[in-house]
Amino acid sequence: MFVASSTLAAVPKSGLAVLSATKHAVNGFFYSLQQELIEKKSEVTLTVGEIGEIAGGDKMPLFTLPDWMVGEKEECAGGIVDSIITRPNTFTYPKLHPFLAKLFWFLWAKRNS
Repeated sequence: MFVASSTLAAVPKSGLAVLSATKHAVNGFFYSLQQELIEKKSEVTLTVGEIGEIAGGDKMPLFTLPDWMVGEKEECAGGIVDSIITRPNTFTYPKLHPFLAKLFWFLWAKRNS
């Protein structure tokens, strides 16, 4: 199985508290289910996908990010297909997005506190 989640589960964004909370709950539920499947040596595997900012036409981005931190939807789709085949525990796209977004958030919070 592949479950698509968001980096908003780990990185807060003003005005999106409910979305961040629900994504965090989704991650908690599916990571717990993933551990149960592993413990029971199930043939079923579960990959949790943490999808970050993707260039998407005319939609407004959630964060103002440099171009090198924003992924392409075709590349993300290819990564999802690959993860369905290879079955890793976690798929993150863009790779560095959650780490850099957390860093930017902590720096922003420190500067504005």
